Amino acid sequence: METFNTFNTIEFLIKNWKKFAFVGAISIACSILLTSSLIIEPDYKSTFVVYPTNLTPFSKESGTEQLYQFLNSEEIKLALTKRFDLFKHYKIDATDEKAQWKFNKLYNSKFKIAYTQYQSIQVSVIDISPNLAKQFAEGMIDEVNKLIRLRKKEKYNEYVDLYARRLNAKKKEIDSLESKIKFMRVNYGLLDAGAQSKIISKKLAKKDLNETDKTLLSNLKEHSGEYAILQNRFALELDNYGLLKQSYDKNLTDFNGNLSYTTIVSYPNLPDKKNWPNVPLVVFVITFSSLLLTAVFLLLKEKRSIKGL
Repeated sequence: METFNTFNTIEFLIKNWKKFAFVGAISIACSILLTSSLIIEPDYKSTFVVYPTNLTPFSKESGTEQLYQFLNSEEIKLALTKRFDLFKHYKIDATDEKAQWKFNKLYNSKFKIAYTQYQSIQVSVIDISPNLAKQFAEGMIDEVNKLIRLRKKEKYNEYVDLYARRLNAKKKEIDSLESKIKFMRVNYGLLDAGAQSKIISKKLAKKDLNETDKTLLSNLKEHSGEYAILQNRFALELDNYGLLKQSYDKNLTDFNGNLSYTTIVSYPNLPDKKNWPNVPLVVFVITFSSLLLTAVFLLLKEKRSIKGL
């Protein structure tokens, strides 16, 4: 018999079960030792899920996409770095010429941002301290709200200035119209051209016009059209001023407001399980690999001994 068939192979492996048991036990013990905090420093993962709030879609970019970009922005990275002194926390020498490269690489491995299937955003923050992982996650929510609020205030400030200038211009235009109307009232006696025309018409029909009425009739003929136009423009500009004032007040309210731009679906948790190392997985991989290598070694050894006979 020069080669093993399947039955012989299984029978051979069963006969050597003690060796496999010994290798398995050693592998499990070594795996547990390797994954212990004495060898590998464990880390923990805090996760939260957020939806965008009070973010107006821009062009084809949804609120979720805007929030995703803010969370991934350099400003958030810098804010968290300053807030938690991350260079010191990650033990990176800031004077090293590759310090920023090392930090960026580490930061990107610790802060994971991804879309969910429900158009929300899930953020995972990993750290060797479960408490700090949770604090970093909470800090990220706080900093992204601050950043968006700052950007919004910059934009609202532009709108407030714009509407303030337009209101001032509209106020001057209204004042000018009001001055012209007042001049015509004082100098031509025009108050309500329509009503005055009816009264003068009745007196004219009765031939009961005095000198004042004749003067008013002359003024009505010469200036009533212009007076009506001025009154209509004045009313229209007052309405326009009111609409501008509404827009100004809204942007001023938004500018002075302290809005939140995230709706938290799932708050940052305090992790109570290790994120890494994954002990069951490491034990399985090492033990399975060890048993497989042992089986191959024993089969090759047995095959050589058979050929030697």
